[in-house]
Amino acid sequence: MFQSRWGFHPCDYQTYRKLKFLNQVYLQAVRLAHAWARWKRKDPHNRVIRRRIRNEQGDVIGYEPSVPLPEPSICPVFAQKFVEKRHVDKKGNFSREGFMAEKVVTDGHWIPAAYATARKPVAEPSEVQPFGYPLAKLEELCEQARCWLEKQDVR
Repeated sequence: MFQSRWGFHPCDYQTYRKLKFLNQVYLQAVRLAHAWARWKRKDPHNRVIRRRIRNEQGDVIGYEPSVPLPEPSICPVFAQKFVEKRHVDKKGNFSREGFMAEKVVTDGHWIPAAYATARKPVAEPSEVQPFGYPLAKLEELCEQARCWLEKQDVR
């Protein structure tokens, strides 16, 4: 517990900055996971980009040849691909024996809650709620996220 001029916080400023960074990376991971799910829902023949050809007036006069849309990347720090057994396909047809389908799941749901708790001070020390997450693990996640961002070259 740390005291500031606004009240009591569950962590110091350096830990708050780490939580802020991790929250930013986590939200990016959720966006990338949703982009992958949108890509996966499409049939393979619809995962293409068709660029328009325009004339001097800006009117569309045709299309370039289709280019396959690459598979979107996912954040390895907070998202994982795994295969699950499904019984209903995307057309709604039921299969008793089922089939295996890929899925991306994000973990780290505690980060936005911990970040929100760290941002808002409370008036009394007894009202401060601890994170319940070790700071060593927080450091490790920050390092993994930094390495991933450097490889992606996105900031």
